[in-house]
Amino acid sequence: MKSRNKVIAVVILVIISFGIFFIKKNIDHQKELRAQKVYENKVTTEKKRINELQNSISIDNESVINTVVKIKNLNLKTKEAQSLKSKYIEKDVKAVYEYIESNINKKDIPNNDVRFNNINELQSNIATLENNAKSYQEMENIFNKNKIEFLINKVSVITQKEKDQIVKLQAEETEKARLLAEEEKAKKEQELLLKQSVSDQFTPSPNASTSNNLNQTTDPVAEADEFRKNFKEQYGREPSSGEVQMYWLRKQGIVK
Repeated sequence: MKSRNKVIAVVILVIISFGIFFIKKNIDHQKELRAQKVYENKVTTEKKRINELQNSISIDNESVINTVVKIKNLNLKTKEAQSLKSKYIEKDVKAVYEYIESNINKKDIPNNDVRFNNINELQSNIATLENNAKSYQEMENIFNKNKIEFLINKVSVITQKEKDQIVKLQAEETEKARLLAEEEKAKKEQELLLKQSVSDQFTPSPNASTSNNLNQTTDPVAEADEFRKNFKEQYGREPSSGEVQMYWLRKQGIVK
């Protein structure tokens, strides 16, 4: 009897032990399921944060840099979200860099462009490019040093070319102004000589020669008309006032 009771006791203990084991295993399994659910929810939440920022990105908008930095600085705990972030960052940085480089190329005014001969257009373009170059220096949080230096050097090549063109155009303007001033001065001198000559024609002089007396009887207006007529027949156009003045001065022997 005692032996039978022992066997029963042992069986009961075994049953209880298996029961405790399965209960504990079920509890552990439930904990794992809950932990897995928590993790999955965390993955979903973190991916949602990334996607919301990613969907707000517009490459041709100045705020794109700030958005990329926000994605890069996200403190993510799940591997899935970290992997998604890395994929987006690589894609976004490449797109932003290509956009900036393309924009610099568009700012390069070609030599055959009418703006290349406009000082104001060149100065405005240089100011824009140099201002952009300053912002590139502050992009170390998304671009490496070599990429930044490449962009800045690209800007420097363009701005130096346009600065050289400005110097050239300014020199040309100075030369044109000098020639115009000299032409205006010569014109005024010719007008003064012509007036003096006409005045001398109609001023009696006791020492005037016979030839001078003959010239005094000549009508300067009629002679000018005759010159215009002959000039037009020969060259097919009306003479300029300067050409008429030169004819009169040569006629009077004032200039050769």
